[in-house]
Order: sequence, then structure tokens, then C-alpha cells
Amino acid sequence: MRRLIIEFSLNDLSPESVIFKLKSFEIVNILRLEPAEFSAIVRVNFGQSQMRIEDVLQRTPHSKVEHELLEVDGETYTYFLRIKARPGHQRRVQLSSLTFGSYLSTPLEVKDGKLKATFLGNASQLKNILKSIDKRGMKYKVVSLADARVSPNSPLLRLTEKQREVLTKAYEFGYYDRPRRIGSDQLAQKFDLSKSTFVAHRRKAEKRLLAEVLSEAY
Repeated sequence: MRRLIIEFSLNDLSPESVIFKLKSFEIVNILRLEPAEFSAIVRVNFGQSQMRIEDVLQRTPHSKVEHELLEVDGETYTYFLRIKARPGHQRRVQLSSLTFGSYLSTPLEVKDGKLKATFLGNASQLKNILKSIDKRGMKYKVVSLADARVSPNSPLLRLTEKQREVLTKAYEFGYYDRPRRIGSDQLAQKFDLSKSTFVAHRRKAEKRLLAEVLSEAY
């Protein structure tokens, strides 16, 4: 299972949509995503807008919308949200039609003029998602593509896939142990790389990871 995180510019989507006028909108936890029902825990910051949650949900005659305020933290409101299609009007939630058998996951958020969406699936499913987006002519940026076992908040996601692989395998094989259980020559052979290329990947990964950790510390 792999995790694909894609970022879209709101200017390339539907800037007139109400949801894009919020300071931020985040789906914290997807509880159900089916043709007849979508339910989730969402976090909303209305910013300077005078909108209410009812304005964001944009009720339609073919859907029954339920919401419950769970928590207020300053300007941030957390809601339970359920959207159920009425009988005879089952429609997939927008974005779910792109999944190709994969799963829509979190983070899924609108913030700073961008929409960030996350999908879980195998390599083929995620490849089909990108092909479908390309066919629609939508501009996007791949934020990360990684093993789903890596937490979406992990600093490892700041690395390229090759850097992440080199660093994690170096750790697993004992490169960072004292005494060291494996050297750069042997690790390079395992990756079918020259020693200089392997060392370059490793050093870049270490530097980027260290920079990420130090930036959070300060």
C-alpha cells in the first residue's frame, strides 16, 4: 500500500466555490465514503468571512445533510458531517470518482489557496489517478509518494523517494550502529549504485532531515 499526496491550486479548480473562500477547511477523519453517503470529522476556520457551516455545505434537493458542532477552539470549529443521497439519487462524492479502487484519505484540506488531497492504493491504482487528472487537464503537484506505513506528518516525507529508501535501509542494515555493521561500499551494491552516488543520496537525505528537525525545534 502506498500513499499519494497531490496539491492543486484553487485558481485552477473552481475559485467561485464557497469552500475556497474560507481561511481553511480540513477533513480530519473520513468515516465513510460511499456512493450513497459521505461522513467525516471536519475542521473549519471561517476567517473574516460571515459564512456559516450551512453556507459551506451547500445543500442540494437530492441530499440530506447533517452536521453537529463538536468543538470550538478560537476561530476553528470542529464538526461531525454526514451527507446522504436521497433514494434514487446516489452520487459519488467529488474526488472519489478519481480513486480507481484506491482510498481517499487524510490529509484532505483547503488552505493558503491550495487543495491537498491524499489517496491510498497500489502502484497501478495511483498511476491511474494521475493519468485521469492529466486527461482532465488539471494542473497539480505531487507533494509525496511513499509507503503508506510512513505517517503523513513524518519528516521522512520531506525527502525524495530515493533519499528516503537509502536512509531507511542504511539504518536497517546497521550503517549508523557503533561499531558499524555495514559500509557504504556494501550498501551501494545493494542499491545497484556507485559508491559516490549512494553517498550523495545519503548525505542529501541526512541534511534535509536534520534541517526539518531543527526547524521544528526552533
